[in-house]
Amino acid sequence: MQRDTIFTGEVSTQLKLSADRFIRLSLSLTSLFQTLITIMSGNALRDLNTLPAPERKNDSSSKGSFTKPCNGNTIENVEEQQRKSLASVQINGGETENAQLKKIPASVQINGGETENVQLKKIPASVQINGGETENVQLKKISASVQINGGETENVQLKEIPASVQINGGETVNVGVEVANSEVEYIESENLSDLEDVDTCLKNLLLGLDSKDWILVVEALNNVRRLSIFHKERMHSILSDLIPLVVKSLKNPRSAVCKTAIMTSTDIFNAYNDELIDSLDPLLVQLLLKSSQDKRFVCEAAVRALEAMTTSLSPTLLLPKLQPYLKNRNPRIRAKASMCFSRSVPRLGAEGIKEYGIDKLIQVAASQLSDQLPESREAARSLLLELQNVYEKSHNLSMAVSEHPEMVSWENFCLSNLSPLSAQAVLRVTTNLTREGLVIGS
Repeated sequence: MQRDTIFTGEVSTQLKLSADRFIRLSLSLTSLFQTLITIMSGNALRDLNTLPAPERKNDSSSKGSFTKPCNGNTIENVEEQQRKSLASVQINGGETENAQLKKIPASVQINGGETENVQLKKIPASVQINGGETENVQLKKISASVQINGGETENVQLKEIPASVQINGGETVNVGVEVANSEVEYIESENLSDLEDVDTCLKNLLLGLDSKDWILVVEALNNVRRLSIFHKERMHSILSDLIPLVVKSLKNPRSAVCKTAIMTSTDIFNAYNDELIDSLDPLLVQLLLKSSQDKRFVCEAAVRALEAMTTSLSPTLLLPKLQPYLKNRNPRIRAKASMCFSRSVPRLGAEGIKEYGIDKLIQVAASQLSDQLPESREAARSLLLELQNVYEKSHNLSMAVSEHPEMVSWENFCLSNLSPLSAQAVLRVTTNLTREGLVIGS
């Protein structure tokens, strides 16, 4: 009995030892098996990435979403790559640019003109990117702004322009770039020709001016110019409806429309003169704004329109319209208004100036004499000399017969109508300029 107990204990101990060895062996085998799986997976990925592009594309459907190495190390998810879809585009031998599939910034040189940045907005989905084969593509839309002949022509004609596209080092293909703009020609008034069908033009004039197609608007504006020159009586009946549409074109952000509208305003001023006085305010505001902006060719056209306004409209009607803008917060608008004001006053004549009131006019000129812009100050000096000349000529007889000529002198007139500081500034300008004139004349 004792022997059986001892034998049973030894067997139990051996079984425990065997179980421990089996567990340790199982753990070792599990670890080894996991290591082998990891090694095999890495080899499979390396083999996949060494395959050519078409084979890798065909295998991807059965093997799941495998990843592609970038720069030899980093693995990037395919879905993320497809979402970004970056590509490189080279247009007409220009610099290669990285871009999004839907919008590719590039540089296009058109008709030997200045190179402009554009957006290539559409590429068909069949184009393969990032190492795939490059197919022929048609880049169908480009928005471009090209200045030709120093800014006189803003856009270019509708036509196909050859270009080449190179995508991520793939094969370079020729494409057609369709430039969706039209040429705008600015015709001087003396070069405008008469209309062939005046009745049809008048019938469609207001619709053309209110069109959403800017090319049709420019065409309608030029027809307004022709009617103003050759058939102003025929257009007179629709003038009240036409002026707001011209003002709308003056506000247009497209320079071609804006400049043509400014040239139209010039021809309207020359044609209708004082008949425009009731509709002048919106035109005047826009012309003062355009004459004060940075686009040189628009600014110059607006200045010419303002000059036409001052020579076409009666100064007695124009001066009250200009006077509020002499106090405008914008110094450039004040300067242009001052120049118009000083050009209009001499057209009153000596008698007209006295009727309008020299005392009122000298206060206006004195206020502009201290303006921050030199154009305003120069316009004020010119106006003051004109006022001094008219005043002294009208008071020469009184000074000759008066016992106290100093009481009607120019100096006393300034002191009696202006503050001491303003009077000193006016007398300093007029006295010095008068002396300079006398020295030059002698």
